Amino acid sequence: MENEDLEKQPENQAGNESASKEQPVWFQEFVDHYDVDKPKQGEILKGTVLDIQEESILLDVGLKRDAIIPGGDLEKVDQELRKELAVGDEVNVSVIRTPVGDEDLLVSLSKGLAHKTWQRAEELAQSGDLLELEVIDQNRGGLLIAYENIRGFIPNSHIPSIRRGTGTQKAGEIKAELIGKTLPVKLIEVNRKERRLVFSARVALKGQRLKRLKEIEVGNVLKSRVVNVVDFGVFVDLLGVDGLVHKSEIDWEKVYDPRKLFKVGDEIEVKVVGVDIEKERVSLSRKALIPNPWQLLADKFNVGDLVEGKVVSVLDFGAFIELPEGLHGLVHISEIGYANTEDPGGVVKKGDQVLVKIMAIDPGRERVSLSMRRVPVSEQMNWMMNLGDTAEEDLVEGGDVDQVEDISAVVEEVQEHANQDTMNGDVSDEQDVEGPEDSSKEEQESADKTAADEEKGDEPGGVEGEKTDPDPGEQFEMEVSEDVINEGESNEGKAG
Repeated sequence: MENEDLEKQPENQAGNESASKEQPVWFQEFVDHYDVDKPKQGEILKGTVLDIQEESILLDVGLKRDAIIPGGDLEKVDQELRKELAVGDEVNVSVIRTPVGDEDLLVSLSKGLAHKTWQRAEELAQSGDLLELEVIDQNRGGLLIAYENIRGFIPNSHIPSIRRGTGTQKAGEIKAELIGKTLPVKLIEVNRKERRLVFSARVALKGQRLKRLKEIEVGNVLKSRVVNVVDFGVFVDLLGVDGLVHKSEIDWEKVYDPRKLFKVGDEIEVKVVGVDIEKERVSLSRKALIPNPWQLLADKFNVGDLVEGKVVSVLDFGAFIELPEGLHGLVHISEIGYANTEDPGGVVKKGDQVLVKIMAIDPGRERVSLSMRRVPVSEQMNWMMNLGDTAEEDLVEGGDVDQVEDISAVVEEVQEHANQDTMNGDVSDEQDVEGPEDSSKEEQESADKTAADEEKGDEPGGVEGEKTDPDPGEQFEMEVSEDVINEGESNEGKAG
């Protein structure tokens, strides 16, 4: 059996050699050049650069024939990238067409790069990372941006500076100003089939704000730039986050119109007093970085000190006096003049210089209680005489004659009251004067209504517009609150 197989083997070998000799030459060449896995149009191949010419690049793509990147496709590739290509580099390319017979295998480097970009875009959409991309153009629907070697799109609704209700013309102007600028964006849609790559600057801005909000802490002192001024305060930019300096936190003095103090672009230093991450709000104070004048006043003066001041407002319940430090204290009706009176305006008027005694200083509540009737008569006389001498000197230099006459009249009135009180044994230079009975109910209700009106007027979100400062009398009438009246009544009770 084995011998028979051995005998047949040479015969088979001879038959195969004979068959091969009978095959035509063209068939053998076809087999040698036939690509078993012929690439299809659009297929992505990885190739190694074999040669770089001015008009083409030769690649080894692992097939029986090399691939060629034609010059027309190279023109679509970024010049910088083309200069960086070198022999031996690996690149992704896309098959332009399936070759037939001896046709060259043409591939596209630009489409291969785009394929890689789409892959990275899909990964970016999953990660949610932020990018900063350049705006290259605009159309009616939004902005066009460059993402590597493909174009992305930002719809109008995702451009932060285009708010709801913005007209078409205004929106066009806003977009035109953004061309050439870099915007922080976040990828929100990837559709390779429809070649849709949609970004959002609004979502990116929100992400940046949240990140920045987490970095800001209460107590931080920050440099900022004014971005908007409204009736109720000043908005400033804190490196991507807007913060509000309410008008009550602008200065220790009451601010009625922030527009008279600040304009857009001004740089101010602020202190963080509150952070609400959920509502994306940052509350700031400029006042906290300015020395507290009320504390300075408390450090400089003591209760019982005599201070010269100027009457800035006369109301039914008393008079407000401007002290040398620029602060204002209240002389309650019970503390005006040496004689009981129901009309403060009959004793003092706006602009009068007066000598007052400090009864209480409360820096925390920003209150100073003053008294005119508790100033010793002798001190009052000496002060008025000196004031009269000063007025006469001013008269020589061109002062007002009426001022001297007014002071002389007041001196005579004080002397008259002093003589009467001395005869009656009611007052001495070293003794305080008893106050009258408590303020009337009408005064209390009037002060409450004034304070309520003030609170209502300070609410944010009121009607915007230019406002003129009220005169000092109206300002202080607005500042009166129930605790001021109670304080005056308390002092009055102590005197009694």
